[in-house]
Amino acid sequence: MKQINQPIVVSYIFIFLLAFIWGVNFLFIKIAVLEISPVNNVFLRLILASTILYFYMRFTGNRLQLRINYLFFYFVIGALGNAIPFFLISTAEINIDAGIAGVLMSPMPLITLALSAIILRDEKINFLKLVSFITAFLGLLILFGFENLNQLGGDNKIEFYSQIAALVGACSYALNAVISKLVPKINFISLATGVTIAATLLMLPFSIFYQPFWLESYSSPTVVSLLIQGIFATAIASLLFFKVIETRGPVFLSLINFLVPLIAYFSGVIFLGEIIRVNVLVSLSMILFALYLNHISNR
Repeated sequence: MKQINQPIVVSYIFIFLLAFIWGVNFLFIKIAVLEISPVNNVFLRLILASTILYFYMRFTGNRLQLRINYLFFYFVIGALGNAIPFFLISTAEINIDAGIAGVLMSPMPLITLALSAIILRDEKINFLKLVSFITAFLGLLILFGFENLNQLGGDNKIEFYSQIAALVGACSYALNAVISKLVPKINFISLATGVTIAATLLMLPFSIFYQPFWLESYSSPTVVSLLIQGIFATAIASLLFFKVIETRGPVFLSLINFLVPLIAYFSGVIFLGEIIRVNVLVSLSMILFALYLNHISNR
């Protein structure tokens, strides 16, 4: 995608807005899964976003590319970048705090780097990047529970497994980022629309036959959280994401990885009354430092 320059102030506004949307979205996922199943939270979020993106695509004069190679990438990226991580994070947040789920997303860029070096062989692991991997790994160990800190989850294994589910969701995002590099050239609006529609179709059988969405009850807070997830965190966020890449490139976009976990963690503390845990703060600091090391190594 050709990079287009725009005023740096506008680019920073976009990236802060995107970080805020993604950061607080963990809060709205938590609200929704307190009442409805993760399957239906994901499906309803996706179908709303698909509808918005489709009409926006037609409004801008674009259309879906329906050749076999494009359809393949729609469904692969739709699974790895939407359906699977959305479901894993929604499932995890039944048992863990929204803020902790956000923190568990923070190693994603480092996982992407490692997978890109292994699969595509287009990244070189230098000393700083190696140190960043080790630092992030130690940060995750602290998050999962060194006994000399406030062990997250304690003896409650379901919380530990939920943390693992959220981390697997981050790995799915990372693999999606690597696979996305192989996508044939296509208009970003059409790509975002095709991917979201494909993810919706993947979730459709589960939301009809496994947990019928029409049989669940929807209170006002749940409806509001679904609307925010679909409109802002999926549809608008997708457009902002690709716009920042188009105007400033992926290196500038990587700054968002310093903001999302912070916003996610402290929005859970402020709005949901979640407890500030010492081990989470230590883990978050170490992972953010690891991301900083990786950022300066890229420079």
